[in-house]
Amino acid sequence: MAGTPEGHSWHALTPAEALAKLASSPKGLSDNEARRRLEIHGPNRLPEARPISPIRTFLRQFANPLIYLLLVAGILSLAIGDRWDALFIFGVLTLNAVISGFQELKADASARALRMLVPQTARLRRAGTTIEIASSDIVPGDIVALESGMKVTADIRLLNAQGLRIDESLVTGESMPVAKDADCLLAEETDPPDRITMAHAGTAVVQGRGEGVVVGTGGATVLGGIGRTLQTAAESAVDTPMVRRMGVLGRQIAVGTMLMISLLAVMLAVQGESWRDIILLAIALAVSAIPEGLPVAVTVALSAAANRMAKRNVIVRALPAVEGLGACTLIASDKTGTLTLNKLTVESVVLPSGTGLDRHAWIDAGFNGQLKRLGCAAALCNEARLTESGSPVGDAVDIALLDLARETGCDPDELIERERLEVIHYEPVLKYAAVAVLIDNEEVFVVKGAPEVVLAMCRDAGPKQTALAEKMAANGYRVLALAQRISAGPDERLRNGLHDLELVGFVGITDPLRHGVIEAVSKCRNAGIDVRMITGDHPATALAIAQKLGMSVAAGGIITGAELAELDPEGAAYSEAVRAAKVFARTEPAQKLSIVLALERLGEIVAVTGDGVNDGPALQAADIGVAMGRGGTDVARGAADLVLADDNFATIVAGIEEGRVTFLNIRKIVLFMLATGLAEICMFLGALAFGLPMPLTPVQLLWLNVVTNGVQDVTLGFARGEGDELQQPPRRNLAALVDRDAIILMLPGAVVMTAISVWILSTTLADGASIDAARNAVVLTVVFFHFAYLISIRHLHRPFWRWNPPENLWMFVGMATALTLQIAGMYFPPMQALLGLSPVTSTVLLQCLVGGVLVLLVTETTKRIVHRVPSATLNSIVSPAA
Repeated sequence: MAGTPEGHSWHALTPAEALAKLASSPKGLSDNEARRRLEIHGPNRLPEARPISPIRTFLRQFANPLIYLLLVAGILSLAIGDRWDALFIFGVLTLNAVISGFQELKADASARALRMLVPQTARLRRAGTTIEIASSDIVPGDIVALESGMKVTADIRLLNAQGLRIDESLVTGESMPVAKDADCLLAEETDPPDRITMAHAGTAVVQGRGEGVVVGTGGATVLGGIGRTLQTAAESAVDTPMVRRMGVLGRQIAVGTMLMISLLAVMLAVQGESWRDIILLAIALAVSAIPEGLPVAVTVALSAAANRMAKRNVIVRALPAVEGLGACTLIASDKTGTLTLNKLTVESVVLPSGTGLDRHAWIDAGFNGQLKRLGCAAALCNEARLTESGSPVGDAVDIALLDLARETGCDPDELIERERLEVIHYEPVLKYAAVAVLIDNEEVFVVKGAPEVVLAMCRDAGPKQTALAEKMAANGYRVLALAQRISAGPDERLRNGLHDLELVGFVGITDPLRHGVIEAVSKCRNAGIDVRMITGDHPATALAIAQKLGMSVAAGGIITGAELAELDPEGAAYSEAVRAAKVFARTEPAQKLSIVLALERLGEIVAVTGDGVNDGPALQAADIGVAMGRGGTDVARGAADLVLADDNFATIVAGIEEGRVTFLNIRKIVLFMLATGLAEICMFLGALAFGLPMPLTPVQLLWLNVVTNGVQDVTLGFARGEGDELQQPPRRNLAALVDRDAIILMLPGAVVMTAISVWILSTTLADGASIDAARNAVVLTVVFFHFAYLISIRHLHRPFWRWNPPENLWMFVGMATALTLQIAGMYFPPMQALLGLSPVTSTVLLQCLVGGVLVLLVTETTKRIVHRVPSATLNSIVSPAA
């Protein structure tokens, strides 16, 4: 495993001290020493995660209490010689495992993407000779060269830097390219985003050049630390809300079924029933009580929702997350690239007269002479260059200034190509850059830089101009001043001529908000969802963005990573600080993870949004992880459950709406399956109480639960909601799929189904029909019960006859399919033999129709009573689990 000598704060050491600690020199290591260190530290690669085994994934689908009961039922069926029953049970279990396993199988993209961030080759010096080698062969002590356009291959302590600026946004969250200074003296406690003496693996050089000594490789880099945090997050990640709800429901059904079977077995044994009959009844009850088709129905509902989400630019990587986004109570969002574009732009300018303009003003209303002069100066004092296609490359600030020049009527192509007579490159110590350029046969000096530095060079600057710059900075802009003058003559040198300049204006540069994000945050607030910002950016920048978003940030509402580092992440003080803060600034990846875990401990269902490598651990640990699709890193996408195809935070609102619709659809599926299953259980108990034979065989039960019932319950997942989902508050504390109102809606219909089924069984036998004929009548009756109950609960808040466009037409297709299958089972000889079915008389058919109508009327009456009480209506949507 790659690494580095431990115990050194490399950023706080001088270049000479770092070389001494690493036993290296500016000439680099010898080849022999490099080979020795490679053997000690290992290749410069990130640790690889073990691939997921498809077989283990398939077998894991059987780790469920309900599945255990059905497995036992299948084994008992084999033991007593009912091979068809056993085959049917095992077939259903295998089908469920294949479908669920297929959805779960996906590559471990996070670890692979982390490795892809490190380039394949690097340029370095060994024994005084510059060579290019595979990046995996780099070792601590190597001397690496950096220049514009390169990716950094390892963690490096810089030895020298000439105008070196590095984009660290994907690792630290800092939106601006960071100017590096190899000679700066830093304290050991300096935060990672402020360690300007270092270059970290996975970042990109956007301007200048430099050289440094490698201090960390592979897993010992900052990138490797994020990888370990990501692995830790994966180990501690919580299941999505839907998975937890289904787990609770499954355990409740399993425990209830075991208790019921045990009690009845004891009662029958006391009455002297044979063990074969007891086992047959136990199998039948297990098949009745367990909703075998529930996993398939839920998967289909989630898949349908995923397709609807995809049309709204939300790509689903993990199906249970479809509903989870609708359940979230809090969104913890990254700033750079998520709320903002991650593209520096000049959004505001102030002219020497004091006139302030925002970007919309000069784009929509045109531009004046002073504004065009400012744009031309921005293009002249600029180190960006244009590619053959005309797109600019270089420092992000310079690219933003070129865009300003183009927007204000200048010709950046022509201005960039003008001959530079002299150039002073930007250096962190200087805080300015300058150029001497020939304009209309006159040499002109143009300067850009920090306002306090440039204003000191101007003849007409005073407190008024300083106040203008400070006001722009207070609004969250990075402010640059531009000034110029005509040279006094050919003998005047640029460096000596930076005085008596004329102020051209100030530019305010920022990473602008994404389109629609302000409205999206407002909609989240109206839907009862809290929005917090977690960023590696500067507190002032983060606060300015929060205020633009309309987030109410009171005193104490912003906290930095340094302040959090002083608290115990597991302590009450940490949780209280997280509860109070709306904005978290200058945070590290591990801190983002701790913040998310603290929010979850506070009872929030947390959705985390992000696009960078530094967001990966938090995305992995959140209840729901949401990554940006276009501008996001592979690491972020690999760790997330959902991906926004358009990189628009506003798309999350559409996802939340679809998630809430999905919850109601799945709730209807569960309600339908449990109500019909409860009716089947009660049939057996009623038949037992009246001394009647079992009303249905295990195969007939599976036929009803998985086939005729199965093609109907899945169609409930295609409903598109009732239109008021975003006006409802979130379902806090993991709202139950089955609560008080759901139980009330199930019981009356189940009782009516039971009474009619037992009556039909009894009267058919009393008329002299065989047990098979009586069971055949009961099967058809139950099919009609399913139709009636399905029609009623397709809308939980409206009567069944009220049409609600867009209506779920798939439900009617499912009913027609179920009826067709039932008729085939009654008339097709092979199916007749397997299921024990046959055609029925007109009298039986009329009894089935009357029974279905009664179930419909009773369920509608119950629904009306339940939803007439306001508290019950609220409880059916938002009540917490019991």
